[in-house]
Parts: sequence; C-alpha cells; structure tokens
Amino acid sequence: MSPIKKSLAFAAALTGIVSMQVLAQSAPIEFRVTPTDRNPASCQRWDAELSRVHTFTPTSDGATLQTAGGITRNMTQNPPKVFTTTLALGGTNFNVTADTSKSPGTLEVAEPRTGCRWSAVAR
Repeated sequence: MSPIKKSLAFAAALTGIVSMQVLAQSAPIEFRVTPTDRNPASCQRWDAELSRVHTFTPTSDGATLQTAGGITRNMTQNPPKVFTTTLALGGTNFNVTADTSKSPGTLEVAEPRTGCRWSAVAR
C-alpha cells in the first residue's frame, strides 16, 4: 500500500473513531431513581413521580433532563461532566445533579427543606 493510501486509510479510521465518540457523548442516558433509606415518611408523596424513568441527554452547551411526565429542564455543567438543574413538581423544588464523569453515570435528586433524597445509576 502506498504512503498516500495508508494516510487516507488512517484518516478514515480516525474519523470513524471520533464520530463514535461524539455519538457516545450525546447518547441519552436513562435513570430510574429510588428513595434513600433515610427519607422521612413525608417524602413518599413524591416517590411515584420520581421513580419513573428520567432521560438525560448531553447537548453542545450542557444537557437536558426529561421526566416521564414530559417536563424538560436544561442543565448546566460545572465541573466537567457534572450537570445541575432545579425541577419543580407540585410547587416543590428539587435539586437535580447528573454526574457523567464516572461510569456508570449517576443522578441525584434532593428536596433540601425536608431532607428527601433519591438516587439512580444509569441503566
């Protein structure tokens, strides 16, 4: 194989690898959160809504989180591969953190006033 053909073959292979990495970075991740064992009994009122599948999707400038109920929230990134947002359900605000810096990724949901917490590992 000539040096030019080798260079072209290498460039094509490299393009394929980069394309696969880009697709993997923007692939949606599904999470199903479960309550922590320390949740007060008052937290159970949110278990049904929060235990459904939530879809996290990286974007060019952050990420989005879509709940099973159809709520979509934009998430901001800080530090790298850690995304945060606030989600309002029935007049209650929840702090949501998705950490994709490790594998598998995790999703944490917390209601700071009552100490309610839910967590999930990527499916």
